[in-house]
Amino acid sequence: MRQGKFEKLVSKRVILKPDSFSEADKKRINSLTSDEVKALISIRAKLGSGFIRRKTAGRSPSMAIVF
Repeated sequence: MRQGKFEKLVSKRVILKPDSFSEADKKRINSLTSDEVKALISIRAKLGSGFIRRKTAGRSPSMAIVF
């Protein structure tokens, strides 16, 4: 069975809190092109976990591209 784009972004740790997404949010994410999904995964990989953790922690995260 083919993995949906939302599930792929969850498995690649681009989407960190999948339970916080509504069905409408998931539908919108699943409408992304394959190239858009690849770009998000690439950005996450290049920035690294430490960078993501530092920039998304606290009350006012300084990064909006990580879900």
